Parts: sequence; structure tokens; C-alpha cells
Amino acid sequence: MAGGGGAVFTPSSLPGLSVAGMGLTGLLWWVVAVAAVMTGISEADRLNRPRLDVAAEVQLCSLPAHHQAEHTHQAVLDPDGVFTVLWTPDLNKQEVVWEIHARTLGWLGFGFSSNGGMTGGDMITAWVKDGRLFLQDRHGVGELTPPLDDHADWRPLHAHENDTHTVLVVARDINTCDPHDYVLTNDTVRLLYAWGDSDPSDEHPSYHGPHRGNKFAYVLMPFYQEMVPEDAQVWRVSQSVTVPHTQNTFYWCHVEKIPKWQKKHHYLGFSLKYGRNARSNLHHVVAFECHTQDGTDASRTLEQYVGHPGYECYTPNMPEHLYQCNRFFILWAIGSEGEILPERVGIPMGDQHGGSTYLMFETHYDNYMLKKGVTVDWAMDIYYTDKLRQEEAANLALGHSLIFSLTVPPRTPFWRAVGHCASECTALAIPSQGVNIFTVFLHGHYLARAIRVRHFRGNVELPPLMEDLNYATHFQQSHVLSEEVKLMPGDHISVECDYDSRNRDNATFTGWGTRDEMCEAFLYHYPRLELATCRSSPHPETLKDVFRLKSFPEDMNWDAYIFNPEVGDGRRYQEAVNSLPWDTLDRQLINKKVTYGDHLIKCQYNYGISMRPSTNVTRYPKATPYVPPEDKTCAHVHKSAANSVRSNGRPSTP
Repeated sequence: MAGGGGAVFTPSSLPGLSVAGMGLTGLLWWVVAVAAVMTGISEADRLNRPRLDVAAEVQLCSLPAHHQAEHTHQAVLDPDGVFTVLWTPDLNKQEVVWEIHARTLGWLGFGFSSNGGMTGGDMITAWVKDGRLFLQDRHGVGELTPPLDDHADWRPLHAHENDTHTVLVVARDINTCDPHDYVLTNDTVRLLYAWGDSDPSDEHPSYHGPHRGNKFAYVLMPFYQEMVPEDAQVWRVSQSVTVPHTQNTFYWCHVEKIPKWQKKHHYLGFSLKYGRNARSNLHHVVAFECHTQDGTDASRTLEQYVGHPGYECYTPNMPEHLYQCNRFFILWAIGSEGEILPERVGIPMGDQHGGSTYLMFETHYDNYMLKKGVTVDWAMDIYYTDKLRQEEAANLALGHSLIFSLTVPPRTPFWRAVGHCASECTALAIPSQGVNIFTVFLHGHYLARAIRVRHFRGNVELPPLMEDLNYATHFQQSHVLSEEVKLMPGDHISVECDYDSRNRDNATFTGWGTRDEMCEAFLYHYPRLELATCRSSPHPETLKDVFRLKSFPEDMNWDAYIFNPEVGDGRRYQEAVNSLPWDTLDRQLINKKVTYGDHLIKCQYNYGISMRPSTNVTRYPKATPYVPPEDKTCAHVHKSAANSVRSNGRPSTP
């Protein structure tokens, strides 16, 4: 790891503790608190943890010994590798231990924010000077110097300087019950960082200048590990494409064939290797399994495309045979670090072994500035093994169908879209013992602010499979579930996406472009289902009603990728929607009709054949809504104060 020592910090045993200004009573309480951190702690003890002054001075030689053999999470926050943070959440103790390594002998700042801004941020500033640690608990208010909190909620465990770095180890409760503090949840969070080149001359650090920023992270959830399994072999796929200067979004599809093996292999994961312009112009790389509809040998139709540089996706130039490739296999998008499957799970590779011999790679490039001569290089290391895992997995695509009806009006602060995986589909596709969900991948574009995957069984809503109320399209890392969730036949799943279009003067529609929108979730599951896609879109009668449309073509294929159909009066859909007097319409009523009305079902097997459920129409089930269990963490806090704590709790759903 980066930082002072080149490895995860494990300080030698240090003597007892003495905090300047605490006095003997405070000192004794602090020693008890530190011991509790190391050995586990009761709720009563947690609530009675002593607090340091908000601007504490701690003698370095008297901090308790800190033994953290390794951390579960790690991130380099800045592009130059100056600021590295490691952390370990402990849900039993309801705390997170943070270890910060900054290449500075001055001050450092670290904290959290939902949007990367200072307003609403929760942070500390710290520095080491003259054998003491200076630790300050602060909160963000606009662009002003963050003021000190009323009381401190970060507990120092260790600090030191060497010739190049400042190292700080601190612990903090997941929910401090402080109205100025950020409540850590499973949502996307921005880790804030800043540093100065010199120690402050008074209690306030000097202006950081350009030494600041933020990085996306999941704080509490299991983390993607870069450690590749020892038995893994590597298959590298690479691409170099010069993107057109006439298109701000460009999709390129090409076919790869897996290595030739004598025996069965399992896919284990991947990592992406950034080449020229990849960090600025590469939006996503998705690999699809390719299967023939009649189960015949895929080589007869797909072998001819192996070695070909590729085609622009979903255009007349793309060969029809490539539309056989529509089961999601590998998902990489902006912000992802890669993917390693759980130790006992693998995905079969090769037609003869229940997987796919041919993969189509769909690569999405952006060129917002329409620059000429932009070439993008990337490579993907795909990890596989012949030591077969216990369980064989697959990916199930959910959400709103990729069709024009996902429509977000202009200048609208809140708009919800939904796509259903109907109970009629899962009843046909899922075996009686059910399947196990272990990872969820969420996908939306720039207007998306929150995505949740709701789970219904009969007339009861279960806890959500996943939700991210701070969703950001620049951070699309898979969500590894802390505990697997069982999906049973007859379950209904609804993917909801909340959008904010206040900065758009025209409506936004479904489409391939980054400025278009999508609403998707992908469930990694085992045992492997034949069901590959389970989606829906608003019923055409609803669309005609709310958007004042005359008609749709009678022969229109509602399962196809159609983004701007004719609507019967000489106009196309997007023109008709943009011509509506949106400022005078009841958008809330329109949104309610589109979201909670009837939807057309789209359920497909992994070779593109539609299922035939008992009905082709679905909607939200009539079910008792899920109510999260009461969080009693702050029960000791006066109700008005507890209500003011900045939380990322699940919003009410109409």
C-alpha cells in the first residue's frame, strides 16, 4: 500500500495513554473506551464513550497500541497517490476504523459528503507537531472554513510522522447521533480529502489550494478485492478504437472466442487496464454471451467474426448474427475497479459446459468535445480456472426495457421511472428451491440520483435487494451483498430510478448516449437460470393518455430497441413530448400514472426467445410496504436533535 511504510501499518506496542487537559477521571474513562474498541462493546458502553475536545491535543507517546493486521477496504484518493485511506467497518461495534497515509508533513483533512461538496460535509483536520497529535472534528458550511463541531466524535488510535508521510489511525461510530455528522450507510459516499504542506500556526489549517478533492466509495459494504485467486489464469482482451469526431457517443461491438481448453473452466472475475484516453473517453465495456436460438453449434454463424475489428453496434452495419449475443456476462462501467466473484462461485465458459464459447464486447466511448483523432486503448484481464467452484452463476438483467417510454420531463426536480420483473416470469423461470443473489450492479446515467431494487413476495414487500440513495453514474462498482438473498418462484422485483432534470431544457429519453437515460439492475445469482432478461415498460395506452399521443404503429415490436417511433400525426415521439406545455402540466399526476399504471412484460431466455407467461401485463403488486426496523442508536438523543441528523435513510415510496 502507499503511505509511510509501504505496507499496512502495524505499530509496535506503545505505553498507556495521557490526553492533555483531560485530567485523571477523563484519562481513566478514555482507557476503558479504547479497550472496548479493541475487544467489542455493548450499546450502553458505546453511548457512554468519553469524548475528546473538538480541538484535542494528544501526546503521541501515550496513544494506545493499535493492532490492525489488515484492512478490508483501501482507496487511493488523489490522482498522484499522495492520499491513501484504508478502513475496516465493524457492524457489531457499529464503528469504522480509518487509517490515513498522506505524503505531507503538514496538516491533512478527511471526511464524507453525499455529493462531494463542502456543504453538508463531515470531516476532521489533523496534524502531528512536537510529539503531539492535533485532531479537530469539523463540518462543512458553504465554502467557508469548516467550523468546529460542538463535540468530537473521532477517537484517535495512533499517529506518527516519518521523513515523508503523516499517518493517522482513528475510529468513528457509524451513527454518532450528532446533527453535524454524516450517517454512514450502504449508499455511495464521497470521501473528501485535503492537505497542506505545513503545520498550522494556530488552530485553523491554512488554505489547501489545489490539494483537495473527493472520491466515490462504499464504506460499509464488502469491497472489491484486487487480490486475484492463486489458481487463476489470465485471458487478455484488448481494443484500440479511434472515435468519430462527428458523434459524442459511439458504440463499438466485436466478437471474441474463449481460449481452447480440453476441460471445463470457470470465470472468476476481471480487472480493466487503462490505456491511452481510456480514463476520459471510455464509458463502459460489457461482454455478452452468444447463444443460438435453436441450440445449434454457434461456430457456424459466429466463427467468421472472430478476429474482425468490429462494427458500430445496433446499426445496419452490425451483422444480424451478433444480435444472438444478449446475455450479460461481464459488466464494467465508469468508476469500477473490477470484479472478483466469491470463492465458491464461478461462471461456466464454453458452449459444451453450459456457458458460451463466443462473447460479444460492447464498448461505449464518449467524445463530448467532438475532437478529431482521439484513439482510446484499453485491455481487460479475464480470470478463469479449471479448479471448478461449488456453485455456477449467471447474470439476470432487470429494470425498464430499453425502449423510448423511459421519459424524464425537462426542469423537473423529481421524476421516477420503474421496470418490473413480473411474478409470472419468475414463476416460470426459477426452480422451487429458489436462487441466491450475491451481487447487484446498478446502472443509470447523469440524471439518476437514486436506484433501488424492491422485492415482493405474495402480498408482502421484503427488504430491498439493494438501494443507493446517492447514486452517481461516475461510480458504478458492483454491490457485493453482506448476506445472500433468496429469490423464489413467483417473487416480483421492481427497479426504481429517481431522476433530477432541473438543468435540462428538453425532455430526456431512453437511448445509448450518456445524456440519454437508462434504469437497470443486474442480479448475480446461483444456480444459473435460463432467464436472462426480466423487464417492463409502461403500457402504450398509458403513454398515449399522459403524453397526448394519437397512436403507435400497429406492427411495432415492443421488445426491440426503439427510441423514437412515429406517433400517428406526422410527428415522432420525442418531438411530440418536447412540444408539451410542461410548465403548465401536473407532472406529479403524469409520473404517478406512468409509474403505477400497467406495464408490458419483457422476459427473455438467454438466447433471445421471449417467454410466454400467462399475461403480458404487470404493475406493482398489492402488498404491505416494507418498513425498515427502527434505528434505536440515537434513542438517547432528544427527538428534535435526532431528526436533524443527516441520514441517508430510505425515502417514503408512494
